[in-house]
Amino acid sequence: MLFQHPASARAALIAAMLAPAAPAWAQDGEPLPDAPDATEVSPQDPQAAASAAAREIYTVADFERFAPRNALDLIDQIPGFDVDQGGGGGGGGGGRGFGQAQENLLINGERISSKSNSTADQLSRIPVDNVVRIEVVDGATLDIPGLSGRVANLIVRQGGASGQFRWRPEWNFGTAPAQWFEGEISLSGQLAGVDYTVALENRDFARGRQGPSILSDALGGVDERFNTASNLFNRPNINAFLAFEVAPQVAANLNLSGGIEIFDSEEREVRVAGNPLAPFDERFFTDSDEWFYEISGDVTFPLGGGELKLIALESYDHRDRTSNSLLDTAGLPTSGSQFIRVADEGERIGRGEYSWGLWGADWQLSAEAAFNRLDQVGRLFAFDPLANEYVEVDFDGGVGGVREDRYEALLSVGFPVTDTLSVQLTGGGEYSQLSQTGDNSRARSFQRPKGSLNVAWAPADGLDINLEVARRVGQLDFGDFLASVDLSEEQENAGNANLRPQQSWDITLEIAKNFGEWGSATLTLVDEEIEDLLVIVPTEGGGSARGNLESAQRRGLEFVGTLQLGPLGFTGAQLDVELELEESSLVDPVTGEERRFDRNRPFELGLDFRHDIPRTDLAWGFAFREEEPAPSFRVDEESIEFGPRTFGAVFVEHKDVLGATANVRIGNIFNGGETLRRTVFDGPRGSSPVLFTEERLRDRGQSITLTLTGNF
Repeated sequence: MLFQHPASARAALIAAMLAPAAPAWAQDGEPLPDAPDATEVSPQDPQAAASAAAREIYTVADFERFAPRNALDLIDQIPGFDVDQGGGGGGGGGGRGFGQAQENLLINGERISSKSNSTADQLSRIPVDNVVRIEVVDGATLDIPGLSGRVANLIVRQGGASGQFRWRPEWNFGTAPAQWFEGEISLSGQLAGVDYTVALENRDFARGRQGPSILSDALGGVDERFNTASNLFNRPNINAFLAFEVAPQVAANLNLSGGIEIFDSEEREVRVAGNPLAPFDERFFTDSDEWFYEISGDVTFPLGGGELKLIALESYDHRDRTSNSLLDTAGLPTSGSQFIRVADEGERIGRGEYSWGLWGADWQLSAEAAFNRLDQVGRLFAFDPLANEYVEVDFDGGVGGVREDRYEALLSVGFPVTDTLSVQLTGGGEYSQLSQTGDNSRARSFQRPKGSLNVAWAPADGLDINLEVARRVGQLDFGDFLASVDLSEEQENAGNANLRPQQSWDITLEIAKNFGEWGSATLTLVDEEIEDLLVIVPTEGGGSARGNLESAQRRGLEFVGTLQLGPLGFTGAQLDVELELEESSLVDPVTGEERRFDRNRPFELGLDFRHDIPRTDLAWGFAFREEEPAPSFRVDEESIEFGPRTFGAVFVEHKDVLGATANVRIGNIFNGGETLRRTVFDGPRGSSPVLFTEERLRDRGQSITLTLTGNF
């Protein structure tokens, strides 16, 4: 139960853990105004797990100048902290079951037992008045396997009924229509002993692009065209979270979500006036409809001197997607293709976590069973100009199903070595069975070791060093087992029944430094040694499909920092900096040469400046992004595609417009466009001549976004 918890056996360990450090910008070590003293946390309170280990403590008053509306608004302003949504492990993402924690957010020391909704999603629906405090904790000091680095734990309590709303219309200066229906309305409170949060949300996206496309063949011929494209996307959904006590010391949570998704896209490319080649008009249309739901929940109760948590999840997704192409060229009959893919995906998870204290350490034994499934019908058609309709053609490998039954068991132990050093060890493994039906039916089984070592060291006040060494197993995309077609890119992937889940050894070192009134910074170094990386590989007969590489490496650096400009006399101003550098290496399965990963950008820089003008309700600021794009590779093609390499935006904000906060943002102020450069070969890259090259530059235009947020 996220708002109230039963007593926990881990309290004894907590008291021996790290004492709370001074808040981020407390003066001379004094606590922040109105901040709860650590002694106010009962030793029987399970929330004490994070409280006793907290390195930084914040209250709502620390962020008053931002006029926050919900708990996520507070998280977004923690100096030097970046929200990590993770790839699974409970709370958002489509990762491998629940397994170990991936997000760096907790609510009352607990994870969210949901995959369709992340912890950040839930925090955006918690009114700011319900937040008691925020504790930034070293993940390895907690009894939650998989957590490492800086973790934000929000201590919240349920209040009376209250609601929130967010409306975010956007107007584009390009070819896209206005988007009017982006927003969310939520209501939370307590009724008959049940804490509830209900939210109705729609994600609305509209984008239009247009610009020249130039194709050049190997003989020097040039074909000038003009390309226009538009996308429309809506995803209305409803979410409900319920928390209640089944009996004394027995807490339960229930998560419900469901909705539909509607996606439409159009693209057209014509030869420009004056082109000596025959008139050319090619059109692409995609229509995708989807409906989905997820039901998940957990129950926690004391058992045999410890605590048992049982988790269950059922999710289902139905998608019906149709893509059409039509090509009209003077003197030739109309031609084209159609690809229809109907897919049903589902996942069921049952998980148990038993936690207890023994020998001055925190122990947890977990077991999980997960059952994933995909059923697909993929059909290919060719346009018949005489009948003026699409006629079905043979399409091998497009129809079939994939099943994975997976079982996992892990044992973890966490303990303090000294007052400033804590260790968490996790070890175990998983057994999985993969089976496929259809043209390439077969069944296989795998046994994989899993585990991690997490070390948290606080050598000085305001300095935290976290080290994680982990053995991980990735989640396969079942769609890669079956054949598919991308009409607009003229690409076809064969299915591959021999795919193996990716494995890796990951080493992560995080160094976080609190500079007091000047702000905070976090440096993260990552090294990944990967086995069975998934890339496009050649198949027999000259085709292509997803396949595994024996080994690959990725190394990276991420710096996240917040500079408070108040000490320099610029009261109310701050600058957030995010820098990412990455190097990767694999042996190209086509050419045999070493290259980097597909589309893994080697450089990204982000700057966000904000100034809350003192003694007013006004704020202003800007955002700046610079990135270096990276190419992607197919058997017979090399391409690089990216949006604006340099992106900028400015905003102004008023925090009290009839009780709401209004933010107006102008995006893409440098008028960056979308670029595609590709080289297509007459056979495998490296051993075949160039067939043609294409360079396309489409203008996106600027956008104006109005965001209204408020409470009721």
